[in-house]
Amino acid sequence: MQNLVDKIKETAAFLTAQGFTGASTGIVLGTGLSGLVQIMEIKKSIPYIDIPHFPLSTVEFHKGQLILGEIEGKTILVMQGRFHYYE
Repeated sequence: MQNLVDKIKETAAFLTAQGFTGASTGIVLGTGLSGLVQIMEIKKSIPYIDIPHFPLSTVEFHKGQLILGEIEGKTILVMQGRFHYYE
């Protein structure tokens, strides 16, 4: 059975291999911030379900995807859909 650190390392290695690198800022979008995705230049996007050991957002209207993109020349990583403690 894998421990938590091993799972985190596996997830990080997977995302790096998929090109999710170079972000200077991370943003977690909730319902009120979903419009941010409309103003960014999306470089890569992956559904949470495709990321090893990543929790799924079960709240309706939370898209559940990780996005790498740019806003005004800054590379950002966006979680489109957040997790709640009860999930």
